[in-house]
Amino acid sequence: MNVNGARFQMLFGREDWSRCRDREGRPLADWWDAFASPMPQAPADLPAWDAAASELSLQPQAIELPATGGEARLSLDARRSADADRHGNVYRVADDARSLRVASAGSGTESEFWPALAADGARRASSFQPHPNAPAAPAERYRCVAVSADDYLIVAFERGALRGVMSFDLISGGPPLETAWPAQVPFEPFALCARHGGGAWVLDRANRRLWELDCTLAVVDSGQPMQPLPAPAIDDFQPLLGPPRIQPALTFPAGLDLTSLTPAIADPIAIQSHAEQRVMVLDRDLPGRRSRVVRLRRQGDSWNADASQWLDALPALAHDMLYASGLGAKPGGAAPRLFVASEIGNQVHAFEPIDHDDGFALRAPAELYPLRRYAGRALVSLGGMAYYDSGANQPRWTPVVQQHRQRYAAQAQLITPAFDSEELGTVWDKLLFDGCVPPDTEVLVESRAGDELDGWFAGQAQPATDAQVIGEWLREPAPRLRGDGPELPWLRREAARQTRREAGAGTWELLLQRARGRYLQLRLTLVSRNGTGSPRLRALRLWAPRFSYPQRFLPAVYREDPGSGEFLERWLANCESTLTEIEDRVVQVESLFDARSVPQDALAWLAGWFDLALDPAWDERRHRLLVVHAMDFFRWRGTVHGLRLALALAFEDDVDAAMFDGPRGGDDGAGRIRIVEAYQARLVETLIADAAATAAGPRTVSRQTLWTPAEGNAGLADRYAAWQQRQASALEQIVPFSLAPPADDDAARQWRGFAQAALGFVPAAGAAERARWRGLLQSRYPQIDALNRAHDRQYAGFDDVRLPTAPLSTEAARADWSDHCARNAQVRERRLWQDFLARRYRRIERLRDAHRAAWDDFEQVPVPDALPATLQAQTDWLQFERQLLAMHRSAHRFSVLLPVASVIADPYALEQKLALARRIVELEKPAHTVFDVRFYWAFNRVGEARLGLDTQLGAGSRASELIPDAVVGRAYLGASFIGGRQRLHGRDRMSLDC
Repeated sequence: MNVNGARFQMLFGREDWSRCRDREGRPLADWWDAFASPMPQAPADLPAWDAAASELSLQPQAIELPATGGEARLSLDARRSADADRHGNVYRVADDARSLRVASAGSGTESEFWPALAADGARRASSFQPHPNAPAAPAERYRCVAVSADDYLIVAFERGALRGVMSFDLISGGPPLETAWPAQVPFEPFALCARHGGGAWVLDRANRRLWELDCTLAVVDSGQPMQPLPAPAIDDFQPLLGPPRIQPALTFPAGLDLTSLTPAIADPIAIQSHAEQRVMVLDRDLPGRRSRVVRLRRQGDSWNADASQWLDALPALAHDMLYASGLGAKPGGAAPRLFVASEIGNQVHAFEPIDHDDGFALRAPAELYPLRRYAGRALVSLGGMAYYDSGANQPRWTPVVQQHRQRYAAQAQLITPAFDSEELGTVWDKLLFDGCVPPDTEVLVESRAGDELDGWFAGQAQPATDAQVIGEWLREPAPRLRGDGPELPWLRREAARQTRREAGAGTWELLLQRARGRYLQLRLTLVSRNGTGSPRLRALRLWAPRFSYPQRFLPAVYREDPGSGEFLERWLANCESTLTEIEDRVVQVESLFDARSVPQDALAWLAGWFDLALDPAWDERRHRLLVVHAMDFFRWRGTVHGLRLALALAFEDDVDAAMFDGPRGGDDGAGRIRIVEAYQARLVETLIADAAATAAGPRTVSRQTLWTPAEGNAGLADRYAAWQQRQASALEQIVPFSLAPPADDDAARQWRGFAQAALGFVPAAGAAERARWRGLLQSRYPQIDALNRAHDRQYAGFDDVRLPTAPLSTEAARADWSDHCARNAQVRERRLWQDFLARRYRRIERLRDAHRAAWDDFEQVPVPDALPATLQAQTDWLQFERQLLAMHRSAHRFSVLLPVASVIADPYALEQKLALARRIVELEKPAHTVFDVRFYWAFNRVGEARLGLDTQLGAGSRASELIPDAVVGRAYLGASFIGGRQRLHGRDRMSLDC
């Protein structure tokens, strides 16, 4: 609704336009929905629906290229089977059918593939040769080839009376493996095509049979009776006792008999697979000189055959077919086509398969695909695009390119449903439609209106679903192209993005003249004067009621004369249209403050209110999502989920509004960004490094039982002695266990291993405290004797100095300890230890009772360098070093893991992604934290698998992502293939001459 209370009703999209009717009263949906079955012949004046552009237009008409004089028609004898691998190399049967040839995408040249040649061009000779007097081996001929989905070249061959198939491994190389057909089974291969998921389909034209081969080239039982082989025979070698050993009778699959289907297939000449257990067969009717396509669908042991309509678009018998896409298709119209070439050979006819479980049909879009110098050998799919052989002697594989020449019907007419204004005597205001009206085309508009619905539609046997308006059709003025785009502001940017750069594109407008009444119906006539262009309608909007300036703002005297009043009404309506848009902007200014409705140009301005800087690389949806949920984003800022939000907005595709509500269960799913806090990471040190180090395969390492303070010093000493494979002495059980490593390197290494196994960590804080205490004493007392006199001790050397467990006895010793405490007051471990004790005991008296140490205050207590005496002191030390220090070492540290799902990812792009992630985390992280950003592989890698979390199942070593194209500086020899020209990649292995 605009500011004056006018509303619009709209036709937009296929569902709305399909409710319109043709001149006979039949809904357009009845014609447009008729694709699941053979489509009836549509009237010439029926509008067409362009699904790619979502527009209504005249019916496009196919262009048939006439046959030129002197050109011989193609024959099936000229066909030579060919197929391409996923790297763009084309394998074909040679013209003499005696060899296989390959056109390399890397070098652009064709060479012989099999039988292989030596370096000098001669045939490779085997060490074993036939006897000179032996009869000559029968000549080998190749019938057809196909490249399977798992990169095997499958070739049907004949060698004398022997028939069969051979397969070449295109990844590993090597000689082919052969599968021979029994001589008793008729087999004359004529065409091959790849089977969905691996294997192939083989067409036997002579015997009207279809064979299915699985990934191992084993013949799949078609569900029909098996072919019996010769009767059982007695083995040459028999046991001495018992009955004779007889070979059992064998059977062999007989293939699918195409003549036994309904409808029967008379002359199959080509096959194409386009889905699992579905194959299309090109069939010909020689007496009737016509062709069709039959879809075969397997369900268990039964087969269903559905034939398309006869292909009347073909000017002659069909020659070959291919299911692929053509180059040069319109945006959104690059869906695969079934290309069928006729015997004329100057073009391929495109068909769109309409494949359902209950039917099969072919729709013929009006697209022109001409062929130049088509030799008729084969149609090949390279990277999903259609190619054909151009050239008589040396084939050159040329893409099938759509030529955008279009012809349209001269006229089409449609009648809209009745629009209801819900008010009697409504004066309908204006009609606007978005689309394109090129030169030499026009759209004629007629209307009729009334306050009642009644009557039957002319020529219709049943009442219309939408009742029609009684009244005469009135011709409305010709629409005019608006200069400022759509009247609705939120459509202008979308229109600027979609409008074609051609004359007549935009929004067209007309003022309705005498449309008065509650109900209104329009009749639109699309006209093309020369047949080369068509009006195209995307959306239609009808506004009502009209806001009358003469009635609202002028005296009644201006309306006394009917003619003058009507003219003034129409003239001021032009002003009203312009002024209403300005008034709408004033009234709807609040839309600028809503991120859901603000124009994209002003979105950055609105984001500035939240001090947000929008990344220009993001799409509009991400910008709006962030601005709408800006307060939620700030609410999570500084948390793990806030970091994940910022990174997901920058890198992930499936961002939605729900992610701003809080953490979800799928945030750590496979292929997602992960944020791992260091204190939650698994401690590698807790695993015993040398346990089963030489064992093959996966192993399970369990944590051993750790020492507890309940065992006391004696228990720890016993454990240490057992670790050293000896018996602990009585003195060891009394003397406190040292929490610092011995001076000897081997002994220190053994002590650390024991500490890790028995305590779960290696003590270090007490040893560091002891080292600082010894350093202070050595700086003050050059000789050990001086230290002994000052501290009243009997140390043999400075290595015997230990940390005090109670206040020292002499004045000099107390002064030295006070100086040590003052110097090391800010040492992290010491400060944490004293804070830990102060929080736990609150008063020094309680500490004295628990530890049995007469310290004056908490600042004097050192970190123990030997196991404390009391149970409570041992518990305090163990909790401090095992838990508190471990948490503090990893606290405020986290890692950001970005997924990488392909081994062929661009290293430069990865570095850019890494740098962007670092900048984002630096802006969003808490100020006191430390982080690092790394990549992780979002699929299973040998030796680095995270089963159940990131594992993906694929094709194993034959997966395409594991065989990337070789790029200088990124690839390794033997692990890649040299890339070819454009998008086609060669299969030549990289090598170096040494």
